[in-house]
Amino acid sequence: WREGYEATGDFQGSVRQVLLVVLTSPQFLYLTEASAGPQVENLSPHELAAKLSYFLWNTTPDDRLMSAAGKGLLKATLSDEVNRLIADERFNQFSGEFVSQWLSLDKFDVVNINGGRYPRLNRETKRELRKEPVRFVTHLIRSNLPLRNLITSDFIVANDVVAGYYGLGGKAENGYAFTPVRHGGETLGGVLTQAAILSGLSDGNESNPVKRGAWLAGKIIAEPPEPPPPNVPDLPGGEEVKGKSLRQRLEQHREQEGCAACHQKIDPWGLPFEQFDAGGLFRKTKADARSTLPDKTEIADSNDLKRYLVDDRLDQVAFSFLRFLATYAAGRDLTFNELEYLRREGRRKLAGNGYRMRDCVLFVIESPLFLEK
Repeated sequence: WREGYEATGDFQGSVRQVLLVVLTSPQFLYLTEASAGPQVENLSPHELAAKLSYFLWNTTPDDRLMSAAGKGLLKATLSDEVNRLIADERFNQFSGEFVSQWLSLDKFDVVNINGGRYPRLNRETKRELRKEPVRFVTHLIRSNLPLRNLITSDFIVANDVVAGYYGLGGKAENGYAFTPVRHGGETLGGVLTQAAILSGLSDGNESNPVKRGAWLAGKIIAEPPEPPPPNVPDLPGGEEVKGKSLRQRLEQHREQEGCAACHQKIDPWGLPFEQFDAGGLFRKTKADARSTLPDKTEIADSNDLKRYLVDDRLDQVAFSFLRFLATYAAGRDLTFNELEYLRREGRRKLAGNGYRMRDCVLFVIESPLFLEK
């Protein structure tokens, strides 16, 4: 500032220049980590405290973390500190951001719901349904429940608004507070059948098995389809599809050149959710939800798909969760070796206990990709 002011005599202009330098400095924008060279090094205690706090709280370390770092005790008490940070209300800042990014909840924010067809999905209900996946995953982590609950569970985490939307109004009497509620049915449980996700993966008017299938493949089992080639035509509409079901329209679409290969890896994952409408609720009329998965497994409906994922593909579901969690924790894309570490060591250390969710968080934090720079 002094140099600028002496050169120009402009007080405000010199202040603006100082602020410009500060606000664009890497030390202001990023968590900087000192390094002696290109080789791999361990994080310093204070770097670890900052990285841990910004991961699990999305904010600066508190006095206890800084004190442990200053005394050189943080690494030895890492497990206890992780449990403390998760139990703290600031952990909700992590879960709100991470779950929204991981499960693409922004799609529910922007979908234009047909109010005439789905009048119950009003602004207040959408606001509360949007919170459900976040509160659900938060509960799974804090309670250290097995990962299978992510796919199928005998409870939902709901408040009065969410429970009422699902027809469970008599089972939740907690106002706006989210608590576990036994749903006692066959169509709820797990993130796959939550209304915010299913409705967000529609066009607001009718269901969309392509969007739902691509989402499941990419987010739940980490087998995302290739991006579509340029100039791919939309699903046929108008007079061309008069009297045809959505399944028939998809079959017609796949017959077009360049469409079949991609849709063989997408549609089978989405078709079982044809039981749910664009409002994310189970249809009152029977829907054809049969599907043949890419590995040729025959699926009858969404419950059948859930059983398949839990019984036959749980290791892959766990790898997908660990991958998104570790990417968020590191703040960057992961290398091939890091991904293989998550797959191999995650199975070795976590599978025997059912991939418990808080254990998964601690596993990522204790991994080299988090502790090293």
